[in-house]
Amino acid sequence: MSDYLTDDEQVARLRQWWQRNGTVLVVTLVLVAGGVVGWRWYQSYVNEQVTKASELYAEFLAANGAAREALAAEVLASGRSSAYPALVALKQAQEATASGDLEGAAGLLEQAVASASGQPLADLARLRLARVQHALGRDDDALRTIGQVRAPGYLSVAHELKGDIHLARDERAEAHRAYTAALAEVLAEDQRTLLEIKVADTADASDS
Repeated sequence: MSDYLTDDEQVARLRQWWQRNGTVLVVTLVLVAGGVVGWRWYQSYVNEQVTKASELYAEFLAANGAAREALAAEVLASGRSSAYPALVALKQAQEATASGDLEGAAGLLEQAVASASGQPLADLARLRLARVQHALGRDDDALRTIGQVRAPGYLSVAHELKGDIHLARDERAEAHRAYTAALAEVLAEDQRTLLEIKVADTADASDS
């Protein structure tokens, strides 16, 4: 149709279209450009934060005493943009466990779960937390913690730990079911033999 319009008519049509749509087009272009710039800024900011957290974590591992505690606090305050806050809490929990401070370790592991940047890291912290809770005699808490594990690579370990807790409570039928579930999820061959032994050892309770 436009091929048959005069130049003046085409200019008039273009002017009318611009009056109707020009502002919207300009705003859209500004928003798109702003979004691209904003996204690039955000990506740059995140990368900068991750790099900073990485450097702080390396300093934390090498430090001692008050300096180490200060560095740990700085990493923990950096949020969930990286895995390092959870790694610091896991390391501190390991040291607390080694020194016999199980309550302190439990608190640090809960912090690791909360600050973990992904499901696998959170589940690693949950498994360690469940072990500490079991050692503290808080088996119901431990079983609830294990029930939140979802990462495929940790499911076998979670089921096995659940079985160990049930067996310690003389709940052999529940232990057998948990060990059987662990065997179905096992990935490493060196874990299979031990699990097969545990399944066989509790088989007498499987029908009860």
